[in-house]
Amino acid sequence: MLPNALSVRHIAVMLSLSGLLAGDACGQVDVLTANYGNERTNSNPGEAVLNTSTVQPGSFGKLGAFPVDGQIYAQPLVVSGISIQGEPRNLVYVATMHNSVYAIDAEAPGSATPVWRVNFGPAVPSKFLDFTDVLPETGILSTPVIDLSRNIIYVVSDTFQKNTAVFRLHALDLATGQERLGGPVDIKATVSGTGDGSVGGIIQFDPVQHLQRPALLLANDRVYIAFGSHADQSPYHGWILAYDAGDITHQVAVFNSTPHGSGGSVWQSGRGLAADRDGTIYAGTANGDYDGVSNFSASLVRLTPDLGLLDWFTPSDWEKLSGDDDDFGSLGPVLIPGSDLVLAGDKAGNLYLLSRDKLGRLGGTSARTAQTVRAARYGGIFNVAYYESQSGGTIYVAAQGDSTRAFRLAGSELETTPFSVTPVNPDIPKQGLTVSSSNGAAGTGVLWMTKGDHEVKDVPGMLHAFDADDLTSELWNSEMNPDRDRLGGFAKFVSPTVANGRVYVPTFSGELAIYGLLPSDQQQADSSRPRRPAR
Repeated sequence: MLPNALSVRHIAVMLSLSGLLAGDACGQVDVLTANYGNERTNSNPGEAVLNTSTVQPGSFGKLGAFPVDGQIYAQPLVVSGISIQGEPRNLVYVATMHNSVYAIDAEAPGSATPVWRVNFGPAVPSKFLDFTDVLPETGILSTPVIDLSRNIIYVVSDTFQKNTAVFRLHALDLATGQERLGGPVDIKATVSGTGDGSVGGIIQFDPVQHLQRPALLLANDRVYIAFGSHADQSPYHGWILAYDAGDITHQVAVFNSTPHGSGGSVWQSGRGLAADRDGTIYAGTANGDYDGVSNFSASLVRLTPDLGLLDWFTPSDWEKLSGDDDDFGSLGPVLIPGSDLVLAGDKAGNLYLLSRDKLGRLGGTSARTAQTVRAARYGGIFNVAYYESQSGGTIYVAAQGDSTRAFRLAGSELETTPFSVTPVNPDIPKQGLTVSSSNGAAGTGVLWMTKGDHEVKDVPGMLHAFDADDLTSELWNSEMNPDRDRLGGFAKFVSPTVANGRVYVPTFSGELAIYGLLPSDQQQADSSRPRRPAR
């Protein structure tokens, strides 16, 4: 186990470097990027209100549902103390597939009126893209990112104009929603190469063939934007583009994963690119061509701030993984705080724990070989959460056809047998996962999980809360009191945002569901209500 003496330092690193920033004197926590920070841990160690004692059927439930104009694939972001007409306001930012961004009042969960809303024009119809994984439209698919130093939220929209798709990068004022820093700008790129779709030795980024799935990354005073494909429809590549965060008209770097081949999309199930304290970038590429020279599909790549290739890891069986559509890169990389470790995963059910300083290249043939753990018995790892309690580190794995499982991290090795599993088996492995705690203290760790089937209409998803130290203990779920707490349509892959005593849950049914501690009069009224058993 990681020593207790290091735990406080790890938490400090997570708060200061990973996008969770200490707010005002009341202890407000800001969530500025997807997965709670650039390490992409899906963990908020600064939650002082919600714990294993307060998250109970009689005291916790649904406070409201804010109506929006489309599906929500993006994780909600939270900022405290934004000045609106001279008054500090705590705001939640929500982006939709109908190309809208909403700023809503975090202190008014029952309100249906936004502080502001902007719309970027018509979203791209799924039928135009010949794409059924995302229906009925593609607008803002990825999670935006917030720069508090500039008071800006960066957003990528996909707009249908002149019978084609156009990606644009926007820089919106947090207080007003107005465009700033030269935005919006059309997203374009070219690289030299003879790969799929090349003309005269040049590959041009084609917005019709690509999907902006991973969350945006803010690092090195740059905004990084990654692209995957529409269900592997050729021609496509994995693209990462970097823009100056202070002047988004200035594109500063481009990376293409397969300039002399095809495939290698960067999709990561919507999780963001990761960045360490030195500004080094980590990304997972999916199935396609690999040669270890210029083509790097099925790989974890380590990149400079200018998107130059520093190192990579590619499983020795990459060809089989690609051929079987068992993408390496289905799980975006997770940087383990306070260590040199990085976690990756694939659709075959494997987790890979590697040293960031020596990734191992093909098959881990260097001095440091990747530890490979079969963490999902039936395949399909798309989401994880990392929690550091006072007794050590834990990785929660949302697995296909199985219960969510908890694995301990013992030093630089991952234990191969889970020490705890949930009593809930979602089957479809597209859960959202978040772990919240108060600095990892005993009794404060809660694992939040969303589950459901986004392809079945009129069937609600569910929000679950488990004791993070004992997953057999379900504290609460949204079907215990369905008349009050029912979630709405399940939103695949996206994790709930837990901050400042509230849980913000995206849905596919045109609303953001908001949960928290119930008013005292409602707690008393509900204390005598019979409870449905957890399921």
